[in-house]
Amino acid sequence: MKKLLTYSLGIAGLATAGLVAAPSFAQAQSATSNMSGHGGGYGNQQVMQTKAQLLGMTETELQTQLETKTLLQIAQYKGISEDKLHATMQQAAQERWKANGLTQAEIDSRLQTMQERQASDHDGNSANRGGGMQHNRYNQ
Repeated sequence: MKKLLTYSLGIAGLATAGLVAAPSFAQAQSATSNMSGHGGGYGNQQVMQTKAQLLGMTETELQTQLETKTLLQIAQYKGISEDKLHATMQQAAQERWKANGLTQAEIDSRLQTMQERQASDHDGNSANRGGGMQHNRYNQ
């Protein structure tokens, strides 16, 4: 009987701990994802900083604008050409990848993918994806 009571109390304690921890875990998960539901880790933060700096705005302002406009639309409104936008993002990505220890072959492969996506986006195939750079898994 004593063992049954001990096990019951242990199970009740674990259940209570789970109920207490669940909201904290959910909040932590929410804090690490960006508005698009994609990872919001350090790489994504760096990408947003680069974009915001290029556009002369804060990251929060940029995120708000990206809710209704593509990155390319925002850049064009700010007088920044598509070519300059792409070149700046490519340069920043290369520097980040190099700092993260990627080989030149890996960097070249990622750049090729990035350029193909940018060309595709230019053709209008991804008009709602932030000008091809909002959801860029290769930017990280």
